[in-house]
Amino acid sequence: MEVNVLSSKNYKDTTINYGDCFIIDNGSEVAVFDCGHIEHAKRVIEYIDKKGIEKVTVVLSHNDDDHFDGIPYLIEQGRVSKVITILLLKYVDELLEIIDDGRKNRESIKRQITNIYDNIAKLGNKDLLDDIYIGKKVIDGVFIEGPTEKYFLEAFAKALDTTEGDTIDRETIVNATSVQISIKINNQKLLLSGDSSFAAIEDKVGSYKYIQLPHHGKLVQAEKIFEVKGDDNEVVYIVSDNTGASNGGSDKLPNKGYNIKNTKNGDIKLPRDLNIYRAGNYLWSEK
Repeated sequence: MEVNVLSSKNYKDTTINYGDCFIIDNGSEVAVFDCGHIEHAKRVIEYIDKKGIEKVTVVLSHNDDDHFDGIPYLIEQGRVSKVITILLLKYVDELLEIIDDGRKNRESIKRQITNIYDNIAKLGNKDLLDDIYIGKKVIDGVFIEGPTEKYFLEAFAKALDTTEGDTIDRETIVNATSVQISIKINNQKLLLSGDSSFAAIEDKVGSYKYIQLPHHGKLVQAEKIFEVKGDDNEVVYIVSDNTGASNGGSDKLPNKGYNIKNTKNGDIKLPRDLNIYRAGNYLWSEK
């Protein structure tokens, strides 16, 4: 299993927010976790062309542009077999039951969902879109890890109820409910988390040696993950921070004591880059 985390370091305009893109290759199939810009999408196509692979399975963590914008290009080029993400329109009745305040009906909830998930609605290809569930296989060795149905339904019920607000666990609800995937790398596992809230992954991070720090390395989430992992110096933290002139947040991460690999320094290749060396209490990785 190989995972390539794309960096925008060498792109022509480095002020742009290119977002995230992970290429996951099990040797016979390729999956893509998020694709935030057409420049990333072009590199995905270049990669699979070299491998002789026609189409990829895409997992979209959530609806924001910096995770989505390259996906339409991949589809237009005929390189996508399916897009796996939360298809909230399938849960209208469940959401209506949770809200249960007499002010909402099925049609009004559908309209709100379509507005919130406007990017996904624009894809317009129902045969291409596929819903998530925990344990769903993406390709061999890659599985949906979260969020739980209970978590995302309760979160979005809050978002759809205009009296409740649109944040949960210190993240926007769209971010907090990001789809997470689990990838088997050798004898260990990598957790990709999108912009998840810590609450959505709190019960999972303990079993992972490779962890994507959510929301481009946002410190408030990272600190909680560091606390869970304690002094486990073998953990490798992955940061996808291709946010250009905007504030991705990873500059606030500690520069000692944790083995953090950041796309600000270039593409990250797993497991090839995971040659870890010890020096006192600190770790660093071969570049």
